[in-house]
This record gives sequence, structure tokens and C-alpha cells, in this order.
Amino acid sequence: MTRKLQQKIVAISLVLLMGSSLVPFSSFAAPVTDAAPSIAAPVTLDATAAVVNNDIILESELNSAQQEVENNFKQRGVQADALTARRAALEQLVTRSIILQQGQQYGLNLTDTQIDRALAQTAASNNSSVEALLRQYGNVTEAQARQMFAEDLIINEVRNNQVRRRIRISDAEVSLLAKSLRQVGNIEPSYHLAQIILPLDARASYSEVNRVTALANTIKREARQGADFNALAAQYAQGSTAAQGGDLGYVIESQVPVPFLPALLKAQPGDVLGPFRSPFGLHLIKLFDVSNQAVEPITTYKASHILLTTSIVFSDEAAYNQLNALRQSILRGEISFADAAKKFSEDPGSAALGGELGYAPASRYDPAFARGMVALNPGQISAPIKSSFGWHLILLEDKRIDKDSQEAYEQRARELIYRRLFQEESLAWERELRMGAYVHVTDPLLVNAGMQSSIESNTGNTQLH
Repeated sequence: MTRKLQQKIVAISLVLLMGSSLVPFSSFAAPVTDAAPSIAAPVTLDATAAVVNNDIILESELNSAQQEVENNFKQRGVQADALTARRAALEQLVTRSIILQQGQQYGLNLTDTQIDRALAQTAASNNSSVEALLRQYGNVTEAQARQMFAEDLIINEVRNNQVRRRIRISDAEVSLLAKSLRQVGNIEPSYHLAQIILPLDARASYSEVNRVTALANTIKREARQGADFNALAAQYAQGSTAAQGGDLGYVIESQVPVPFLPALLKAQPGDVLGPFRSPFGLHLIKLFDVSNQAVEPITTYKASHILLTTSIVFSDEAAYNQLNALRQSILRGEISFADAAKKFSEDPGSAALGGELGYAPASRYDPAFARGMVALNPGQISAPIKSSFGWHLILLEDKRIDKDSQEAYEQRARELIYRRLFQEESLAWERELRMGAYVHVTDPLLVNAGMQSSIESNTGNTQLH
């Protein structure tokens, strides 16, 4: 059990003992008396910054996250004060906590062995080392970095599984965008954008619509008068985007949501656009820069795979070991990949074909599968890789670049639509999670500044979920 987990268990116990008031505490120690001079020194426990359903966020976590956000803002030239950075950091931590709790409900827990394998796979995919990967988590211990990496894996797994099922792409959409892409040619405008979304329910009352619209216009006026738009996003945005200052990076024109595009085409760098109404709320968008970049050609991969699924009686460990042994047999020439797929693969669609999946872009596959596949050179067989479907061995047979065929344009169109919808639906999913979560802020700095109300939700019910 990690020190952080021990602190959280004690802190949650104290919150429960203290009842519904949820008063923050800074220390708790056994009294030292003259009759017991040998008793251990008082132990100062971490204070509670926020309660999120059945979890708490510690002050030490918030302090560390605030420092990371401040460093990120400083590197990007964002002019945000300490309180704004602290609010953005807490928004990010709250969202992480909610998603991790959902992952626990789904039974997503990683063993040390699974973390080791995931680290090795991720490092190999990025042509890096495990040590370099862990160093990216900043000034923390190796154990803390491993824990943060594991949490990121769980968050990505939950997000991908939940958001993917919300996305529906019609053939008509694909055909229309493919036609547009062919007309654009090899050069397409790309826009550096930042966004603030103010949540507003589609069934909101007239007074609520007026309140949020007035706030949006106030933010827009401040931005036009010279206030840092990224800092405003950190101050007003909800969810994980606050810690990024609302920065979307460069977005190619075909990925810009259609309702925003007419205004964006007329805008100049520095303009603040909106507010635009969408099912997610009111949007304010700032255009920082416009560039024309070459359209990336589509790389398609011809791969084969062997799939093993897990169950109560067939664990991840067993699947990994069986596939690893099978891989060694294939490499020694004892059995061909195709014969092994026919004999062992649990994917009925490809097993009869010797595991063949044909040519397809990486975006067609599960993200973990795709990362493992693109890291291979033709002829290579991957180590066992876990995806949302189970465990795989992947053989990359060939890859090719397709620039001009109708299929290539349609594949690119489908990929662009998917990326746009994934981003939109991810924001909507996050918002739904937040609306259903109990979030109560106890951090003294944010409470004293009156900034807790923009973060809290469902505080009318003081019973922990």
C-alpha cells in the first residue's frame, strides 16, 4: 500500500467520522503526555482539498498539480495568476478522480506485471526507454510515476470505451467530406485555436440561458480588451481542458465543427468568436494563427493477428504467457503465423483467413492495437499486446502510402470525422460525469476566493456516493 493511499484511507475515515459538514483538517495526532514520554512524535496528515464521490483529493496532490499547471502556462506564455492555475488544476484532478472511480467500477485494476508490460510496450512504440517515460511525470519517485502511468492507462481505457460507443458515422458524411478533400488537393488550412465551453443544458430555462450568455459576453469582452484567453479558459472552463488553457493546438479545416466554420473563415488571427450554441453549451473560440500545410498521405497497414480473450478462469497472465510461448514457436519455425491463427485465434472473422485483416489505416483499430502495429516493421511479430478486445499477437506484413484513390479519400474522411466526433463526445461524456458526481471543495484558498462554486456539483446531498 502506497503512502498516498494510506493518507487517503485515513482522511476518508476522518471525513466520515466528522459527518456531513466535511470540514477540512490539517493534522491529527495522538496527544503526548508526561506519563508516556516514549510515544512517537505527532504525525501530520495531509489535508483534504476536495471530496469527489467516494474519493478525496489531497492538498499535496492539488499543490503538485498546481505547480505543473503553472509550469505549463509559463512555458506557453499564459498570464494566469496562482489562484486561476489552482482552480484549473483542481478541475483536472476532479475529472481524473471521477473517471478512475468509474474504472474501478468496471474492474480495471492493473497488477505490477501488467504495468511493467504496458511501460515496455509504450516505450518501444515511442522509440524510448521506460526510464525516460517515467521521467516525463516530473519530480516524483519512481513508484509515484508508475502509479500515475497506470492511472493514465485506466483513464484512456475508460474514455476510449465509453466515447467510442457514442460515435456514429454515416456513409453520406464520409462521401461528402471525401469529395471536399479531393477538391482541396494537397494543401489544407490549419487553425491554431483555443476554446472556452460554458456548460448549458439544452433544456435550460430562459433565465439560465440569459445568465450563461451574459457570462460568455463578459469573457469575450475581457478577451477583446487584452485579457489572456488561455488564462480565461483556466478560470472559467470545466473539466480537463481548463488545465490546458483551452488550447486545441492546430486544427485542420476539415476537422473544425461545421457551425463554427463560416465565422472562422472570415476571422483574422487574434479574433475572439462566438458565443456559439451547441448541445454542450456556449462556445467562445480564439484564433491565434492560420497556416497552410500539406495534407498527410494515408498509410495503410496489412496485418494479421491472433486473439485470445480472458475470462474468470483464463487470466491476463495466462493469455500473455500462452501468446508469448506461441510467438517463440512461430519465430523458431515450428508453426506458421497463419496456421497458429487458424488453430488458436478467438477472432472468428479472421481466424479462418489465417489471421489476415487486410489493408486498413491505423485509425480503424483499437488504440492499443494500433500503437503496437505501427511500431512494427514489415515482417515483425509483436510481443503480446492487450487491447479492449483481449490479448493479441500482431504480424505486420506490409504497409503502403495511398494518396489518390477514392478509398484513400474516404478513409481519410472517416478518420477526420471520427477525430472530431471523439473530441466532441469526449467533452459531452465528461460533462455528464461531472453533472452526476458529488464534488465538494474544501481547499481554503479556493473557498476564500469564492471559486469553489464553479467546480462543485450535487452538494445539496452531503452523503458520499
